[in-house]
Amino acid sequence: MQKEMESNQDSALSLCTEKVLLARQAYDLIDSHVKRLDEDLISFAEDLKQEGKIAPDEPAILPPLPIVPKSEKRKVYVTPSTKRLGFRDRSWDQERDRDFELMPPPGSHKTEYVAPMDVDQPIDPNEPTYCVCHQVSFGDMIACDNENCQGGEWFHYACVGLTPETRFKGKWYCPTCSQLQ
Repeated sequence: MQKEMESNQDSALSLCTEKVLLARQAYDLIDSHVKRLDEDLISFAEDLKQEGKIAPDEPAILPPLPIVPKSEKRKVYVTPSTKRLGFRDRSWDQERDRDFELMPPPGSHKTEYVAPMDVDQPIDPNEPTYCVCHQVSFGDMIACDNENCQGGEWFHYACVGLTPETRFKGKWYCPTCSQLQ
């Protein structure tokens, strides 16, 4: 029975990893198409200016695309197997009365360290930031149970002093919301 459960868990982890990779590929594909459309739109506006259909002093349709120097490229932290077990979705996680002891602790799979990895991607100015560190989402994160959280809503385990061994049970509030209560 336990071997079957472990097999099912490994299968679920594999599917989750595949899902994350597909989501990343979809994001990258959409991002490249949006950039190409932006470039085409700018080119089209330049053509209209040259043809005299738009005044030369007319403001640009879009602001210029930011060119991010290599030194400012994002550093992403992922586990070597690129799994994100600690991420929870608010839509299904409204009630926290279930027993979290039945769930494996976030990050408890196979390897337990986080290795920095340079990614040749510019920082997306539209990507939301979270946590007290105001960084993008990466690694294991926990959500604050305060529906009106002003502290960042999602928090990296390391930033709020949590580890897989000291995981929460029940409701958890971020440092900002804890002080307000």
